Amino acid sequence: MNMFEEIDKIKTDLPKVNSLSREVKKIRFNAYQKIAICLFIFVLVLGIIFGNLFPACGNTSSFYSGVCLSTEFNVSVMIACWLVGFLVCLMIYGMGHIIYLLSNINEKLK
Repeated sequence: MNMFEEIDKIKTDLPKVNSLSREVKKIRFNAYQKIAICLFIFVLVLGIIFGNLFPACGNTSSFYSGVCLSTEFNVSVMIACWLVGFLVCLMIYGMGHIIYLLSNINEKLK
């Protein structure tokens, strides 16, 4: 048996743009999910601001070890802020999805 004949038997066409757009339009976000998405965008910007507000010391003075000669953008604070924000937003989004599923179950039971 030829492998290409098998592939021709079982292959299906890719979905068309119209069917994909109908599937995307079916997605509805509830208030928790919208809040989580907006909060995540806010946390991304806030992480960049915190990276600038709390700079890392680039060079220290040779005479005084506590004196910074130059400061740099603090990437670790930015990433930590993004990570914590992502986890919080993921929990809020998940809670919103659970509420969405429970409301669908409630509608089907009525």
